[in-house]
Amino acid sequence: MKIERIGDNIIRVTITYSDLEERNVDLNALNYNSPAAQEFFWDLMEQAEEQLGFNLTDSQLIIEPVPDSDEGFVINITKVDEEGEFESIHKYIKNRMKKSDLRVKRKARRVSSPLLIYTFRSLNDICELADRLDLHYSGESTLYRCRDAYYLTLLKSGLLTPSMKMFDMMLAEYGTKISNINFIEGYLNEYGEIIIEGNALEVLREFY
Repeated sequence: MKIERIGDNIIRVTITYSDLEERNVDLNALNYNSPAAQEFFWDLMEQAEEQLGFNLTDSQLIIEPVPDSDEGFVINITKVDEEGEFESIHKYIKNRMKKSDLRVKRKARRVSSPLLIYTFRSLNDICELADRLDLHYSGESTLYRCRDAYYLTLLKSGLLTPSMKMFDMMLAEYGTKISNINFIEGYLNEYGEIIIEGNALEVLREFY
């Protein structure tokens, strides 16, 4: 594991899969914001403070995963002081995007449902789920494989079940819901293998 300071209020942490194994933390545990994942994160913060003097007192953090390592992943952590917090975050966002990009995004802005991502241990579980969802979901679905696990992405707009809670309870019989969607979506796009894109549930119902 490598911790380096790349700015007054920014550090970069490079984490390998070996680092996770040494601390008995698997990738799925990080997905679910488990106690093990939280302990691992605060261990990183303590090391950053000891090694680099990166003091977190009275500060909030902007955590930006950057999945660009073949052996693991990278996290940029930006410290935002409580005083002048809004201005700091505003400057941070503006520096990450060109003004032209902001204009394009405002013009193209539309209401869109967020992704739902679930992880499964076996393909058989997803196949059984696909049959059961026939009357409960109608929308895009993509199936990924990544590090001995399967990931199914759905669009909330495709739900036919009126209650999100009921839908989650149904899915929980077969897999586990991912909470930190932005990180996992980027991670899957970078490292995951797409097995069926766009119509995974339909294909699984028809051919498996």
